[in-house]
Amino acid sequence: MGLLLIIHVLVCILLTSVVLLQVGRGASTGASFGGGVRTFFGPAGTVSFLGKVIIVLAVIFIVMTLFLSIFSPKTKPPEIKVGTETSANLVHSV
Repeated sequence: MGLLLIIHVLVCILLTSVVLLQVGRGASTGASFGGGVRTFFGPAGTVSFLGKVIIVLAVIFIVMTLFLSIFSPKTKPPEIKVGTETSANLVHSV
């Protein structure tokens, strides 16, 4: 599980970096001066290399997230017991 978590974190960092590197579709001046609905939804055309990388990383991220959530060990969190000797000593020592 440790190796999968490391790979998952790396995929998250790569996905975030690639999304931030991508140039916005409405980066032209037409978008800010009423370019219309076509500019808002982006021009129809081929997907760029960064777009393909984003799609691949997003699919890997979703599959790994589902895999890690399903197959993670189901352990109970540690319980905090109120009134134990240790907590009583801490209260009296202050």
